Amino acid sequence: MPGKLIVSALPGEVRAAVLTGDRLTDLLVLRDDGPPQAGDLFLARLLRFEKGLDGAFVELGLERPGLLPRQEMTGPLPAEGTTLPVKVLRAPGGDKGARVSAKLSPEEAERLTGRKAPARLPAENGPLLTLLRAAAPETVVTDDVALMNRLKAQTAVGNYDFTLHSDPAPLFEVWEIETQVEALLQPLVETPGGASLLIEPVQTLTAIDVNARRHDGRGGAAVQAREVNLSLVPEIARQLRLRAISGLIAIDFLALRKPEDRKAVAGALRKAVAGDPEPCQVFGLSPSGLLEMTRRRGRLPLHEVLCRPCGLGGRGWEKTPVTLAYEALRRAAAARSSGATKIGLRAAPPVAAALQGAQAAALEAVAERLGAPLAVVADPLVESYDLVLG
Repeated sequence: MPGKLIVSALPGEVRAAVLTGDRLTDLLVLRDDGPPQAGDLFLARLLRFEKGLDGAFVELGLERPGLLPRQEMTGPLPAEGTTLPVKVLRAPGGDKGARVSAKLSPEEAERLTGRKAPARLPAENGPLLTLLRAAAPETVVTDDVALMNRLKAQTAVGNYDFTLHSDPAPLFEVWEIETQVEALLQPLVETPGGASLLIEPVQTLTAIDVNARRHDGRGGAAVQAREVNLSLVPEIARQLRLRAISGLIAIDFLALRKPEDRKAVAGALRKAVAGDPEPCQVFGLSPSGLLEMTRRRGRLPLHEVLCRPCGLGGRGWEKTPVTLAYEALRRAAAARSSGATKIGLRAAPPVAAALQGAQAAALEAVAERLGAPLAVVADPLVESYDLVLG
């Protein structure tokens, strides 16, 4: 079914959602000040070659050096201290640095000319173009005319039907995407049949628990367990992609005694992730229901883009002040489209600081769309932000 690509932009942030029908099937969130993503360009400095890794460590100006595999180099091995342009293939995460490639197009290398190593240059619509070409949507809807014109210039004429959303109502709200994005930050995933998934990322892996709950399967426990497991496989594959979960993934399916049932579930999962843009490897299913799989880290996991660690030992996640700042601006725009004539924001000091500092350009852009100033007041008694309507 031909889908739609919905692209909403504010200064410093681009969000893109692929819809198949009314169902969210892919999601991309890019932040100018966020951690490096696949496609970002760096002018790096070669530190040393590691024979055991058959690659070189390069300084990127990040917490950890990147790894440049030998097969991703061009020509002979550069000398230590050499500066060279590279592109991120795998985002850094955990205790691993970014994986990079020196195989760049002339246009990409040209963008790094004149910079001093180490230097970062966020990808110019790179991940967005990759998503656009992979999704091959029938229609592209965006609320940013400059972004629309850049995408038109970077794609073949006539391939896509571009539509500009000029209404003040937030684009993701209009297409009922916002609630679906919010759900991706929650651990519990309910399904129409009554079964559910519990998705919990921790430092070393992501655990996914399958729960039958109110599923009305018939024919006994064994038949129900097989039905529930198979029914949730497509949703597991969808959640992995939407949440950009990567690394080691442990899935606790309902226990299956019959080897043929276990093979059927593992085979169904392999088929479900076959079209994933990130390579996945699915291992066998144990009699207790435990299955291990891996997914390559391309994009940053959604919870790492939008949230920060919190709680005892940093084991939980909460939205960052920047995420709340953008959310507040979208809520303000939604209030204006609902008829409010005077709109202000009372925000927790960190959120107010973001709106008046790094996100000031986004605040100005929303005020321009609203046609009136959007006052922001820092209030330590506010947990995140409140709309002030008049």
